[in-house]
Amino acid sequence: MSEPLTGSEFPNKRFWAVLEERHPEERERRAMLTPFFWHRALADLDLVITMYVSPTENRCGVFLGRNARVGAVGVAERLGPFAERLSRELGLDPLISTDEFPFVSRWHVNCFAEDNWPAMVDWLVTEASRYERALRAIIQESA
Repeated sequence: MSEPLTGSEFPNKRFWAVLEERHPEERERRAMLTPFFWHRALADLDLVITMYVSPTENRCGVFLGRNARVGAVGVAERLGPFAERLSRELGLDPLISTDEFPFVSRWHVNCFAEDNWPAMVDWLVTEASRYERALRAIIQESA
């Protein structure tokens, strides 16, 4: 039996390349890419939707991230008035969200199994798009 792999052993560049291959439109929307996070910019809303992979915890997910370059700061406070509706519309569990990582959705999956990657990146992009649609609808209604 082999030892469990660590996050530093995760081939993140290959993983994100699968996302780019399957969803080339995401490349233009990327605000930042780090080993475990892909930030989709919503510059007109001063928000960033972050897609992430957490290989050592066997999960991937989406949350509303921070990125000062596109104005995405104070996200939890700014979206506080919409938190209940946003969580309800997205079917989020508020117990897994924090001030640092608000509005989180997760999928528990073996991230090291490369045959899971196509489904993972499709789920991430679909989930990020659900977030974007919900955010735009809620924010436009309140404007």
